[in-house]
Amino acid sequence: MATTPPGYNELLQCPYEKAHRIQAHAMSKHLFKCRKNHPNQKFVSCPFNESHRVAALELKLHAQNCEDRASFETYKYYITTGTKEKDMKEPELVYNNSPPKDLYKKYRDKTSDEEPEPEQKSSLLDDDECWDDMNAPAYNPQKYCETAKVIRKATLKTPSEKKAFYESERLRLEDLKLKE
Repeated sequence: MATTPPGYNELLQCPYEKAHRIQAHAMSKHLFKCRKNHPNQKFVSCPFNESHRVAALELKLHAQNCEDRASFETYKYYITTGTKEKDMKEPELVYNNSPPKDLYKKYRDKTSDEEPEPEQKSSLLDDDECWDDMNAPAYNPQKYCETAKVIRKATLKTPSEKKAFYESERLRLEDLKLKE
């Protein structure tokens, strides 16, 4: 005898339209569609299960009694303590009250040529490489070609413009040879 997958037999009630009965596996898709049809109803999502939608005033009460809270806290406590459920105790909460570290301060404060102080600990967050630094000048291929040994071609020019271009190129390349 074939067994049905979990969630196919139980029907859940839509918070937007009480007449809607939806299978548990299709609830998130239904909520997405139903939310568009009822824009005036303001619901917030449960922190333990995204498919639980409740009124903002009822969220605190729902969060205390949510059926998915137990599985979330079991997982959270197991991760924090590394023990089995029967040995679990309330974990100590640690709050980070220190101000956020300014990772880009050394880039903004470049008023002198001094070397920055070496940091005590190095981590990936302290990496000197900054891909978001937009203070670097943009690459100009024309400027590079004027100072490098590159043979350039005159395209889309009249014959007299080509003659003048190739003469200036000859002089440019001779100057570059002399600078070596």
